Amino acid sequence: MNTGIHLHIDDKGLALLQVDRPEARNALNWVAQEAFAAAVTAVAQATQVRALIITGSGDKAFVAGGDLKELADHPTPEAGARLNRVMGTALAQLTELPIPVIAAVNGDAFGGGCEILTACDLRLAAPHARFSFAQVKVGLTSGWGGTGRLVRLIGQSHAMELLLTGRLVDAPEALRLGLIHRIAPTDTPLQQTAVAWANELINLPHHALAATKALVHTAGHATLVETYWQESKLFANLWAAPDHLEALVAFREKRPPRFNQPSETDHR
Repeated sequence: MNTGIHLHIDDKGLALLQVDRPEARNALNWVAQEAFAAAVTAVAQATQVRALIITGSGDKAFVAGGDLKELADHPTPEAGARLNRVMGTALAQLTELPIPVIAAVNGDAFGGGCEILTACDLRLAAPHARFSFAQVKVGLTSGWGGTGRLVRLIGQSHAMELLLTGRLVDAPEALRLGLIHRIAPTDTPLQQTAVAWANELINLPHHALAATKALVHTAGHATLVETYWQESKLFANLWAAPDHLEALVAFREKRPPRFNQPSETDHR
């Protein structure tokens, strides 16, 4: 069965999760939502994965949220709860992955599509991409955890305006707001740019990346004191770890460090 979701993991540990429903502007129907959630779980369980890219097919849309054509046939509170549960849980799991997650926004990200990208650590957009938290225009709020993440990303004032108006935001404005980190160059395919960024991260020390990601998430909700104590613990553990010791040796020997050697025990 074609679920509209493709997951590929290459030999370097780079995973690509693609939403492939161009006939519906990559909107997620029930089957695609379940497949998306299953793909995130598969990445979480695949210890060889070192980075994940999430993108859509084509150049028109990243993800246009839930597929309203199908979901309109299910107007009950129970259907809404299911929609909230499946994708909300999937995106919560996405944020907890101990690897960098890159959103490669290949086109318009509307509604739930914007919620997906807020769950990614790094966000790269094509120059023509547009963004809209359009839920209010169909009588809804965000339903996949997007409001809390958006407030943390761009602040309460900017989030309030985007959520209340549902207006279109182009890529340059999204960059200024902090909704995305980079706009891809026009002369290079978006996915190629995303893969190059992911490979840069893959070459960095895996355990340091995982610890840094966990620390940033802690800092988003914990007190300064609580964050400091976690930072102290993570720093001390990494200080004596093979990657840091290798970095010190490489510095003395005036050579590039060789991180993530096979002999290192990997607990990802």
